[in-house]
Amino acid sequence: MQFIEKNSFNVRSAVYHLTKDGAGVQFLLFPMIHVGSQAFYDDVANRLNACDLILAEGVSSKRAKLLTLSYRIVKRIKRMDLVTQGEALVVSDLKDKIVNADMKGRAFDDRWSALPFMFRAQLLLFLPIYIINLFLFGTRETLAENIALEDLPSQDEVLFEDDRFRDWNSLLIDERDRILISHLKDLTDADGNKMVGIVYGARHMRNAISFLINGLNFRVAKAEWITVFDL
Repeated sequence: MQFIEKNSFNVRSAVYHLTKDGAGVQFLLFPMIHVGSQAFYDDVANRLNACDLILAEGVSSKRAKLLTLSYRIVKRIKRMDLVTQGEALVVSDLKDKIVNADMKGRAFDDRWSALPFMFRAQLLLFLPIYIINLFLFGTRETLAENIALEDLPSQDEVLFEDDRFRDWNSLLIDERDRILISHLKDLTDADGNKMVGIVYGARHMRNAISFLINGLNFRVAKAEWITVFDL
């Protein structure tokens, strides 16, 4: 099952509509890329209008903001002509429907501080080097090189996984996914007919869709592609 596809012409994100026989709640899954074209975010916003409730990611933390600095740098690179999700996904008309289904900032900061010191130092050292290289030489093609994502880990993900990154992925992905899944379970246990939009980074969709399909017996009723940006 593909979440993000990179082909010769563009990068695309899949939108999955999940339903369950006899259940009132339905889900629209939006695997997000945090930089893209304005048209992509406009399309997502328009589709969210059909939702009664929206589960969204977002960690309010200075450390999280620092770690996502590269996203905000991309919008300053004129040759890319891309925008960031935080600014381009306009959901002000939908704010009454939005529930933050993510870690609290303090919890994220505490878990970050618990990571090995050398790993944190190396990550913070690598970040400015990556940003400078991106600013000087980055293109849409380089941004899209390793962007494709499916429900199962790629060969590269398996090969490069080690203990240091296992702890990092636990914080960045697994712990946050458990919070999202808790919200999904609460919604499926409640009565009522609702269309629930899930607006979360694409990596988080692996655990979310696995829980809905394998744990709660939902099925994919419809899948569509949205172009994130052209190449």
